[in-house]
Amino acid sequence: MKIERMGWIVAAALGGVMVGTGFQGNSSKIGTVDMARVFNESDFAKKETDQLHNLAAARQGVLEFLQSFRTLKPEDSQKFKDLSLNASPSAADKAEIERIKSEAKTDDQSYRDLTTKQNPTAADNQLLEEYNKRTQQNTALLGRWQQEFTTELSGQQDTMHKAALDKVKAAVKQIGAAQGYTMILVDDVAPYSANDITDEALKTMNKK
Repeated sequence: MKIERMGWIVAAALGGVMVGTGFQGNSSKIGTVDMARVFNESDFAKKETDQLHNLAAARQGVLEFLQSFRTLKPEDSQKFKDLSLNASPSAADKAEIERIKSEAKTDDQSYRDLTTKQNPTAADNQLLEEYNKRTQQNTALLGRWQQEFTTELSGQQDTMHKAALDKVKAAVKQIGAAQGYTMILVDDVAPYSANDITDEALKTMNKK
């Protein structure tokens, strides 16, 4: 569930021509902008990227815990997931998480002891069978949750990317209209233009 920087396809998304302002002067005025820089260095994109990383980290933590303690009771697996993904857990929620962690460690050690025990009793074999059943159930949960989290984070990433890109475009258009630009191009298209508005666009976006 790797989360990349949000500006990885900015230039491709914009294509060549950035904005025509509709300025009707006798001579054209062409500007350029480094869209990827405005995108990645904006306060908005940084904040949204950090939020996305936090979402990914919380979900990765759930998967890693269940991976390590597959003998966890299935009902506790679901409860651990729900509580761990709660952005504002209460004191009771935190206590419940600690209870689940403690029991998970106890059950894991019990399972390891049973698998090496000489001459297990009927009760031991019954408990071992229960642990094996839980392991199968939690393995299936891991697969489902991995897919669920991947889909969720991909959707969040797309939404955040679009929102940030829309703000960049709005900032560039605002400058273009205010300063009478006929057209503003991505700097890859016109790298030698004297009218680089990148710094202005970044400041404008951060004011919004």
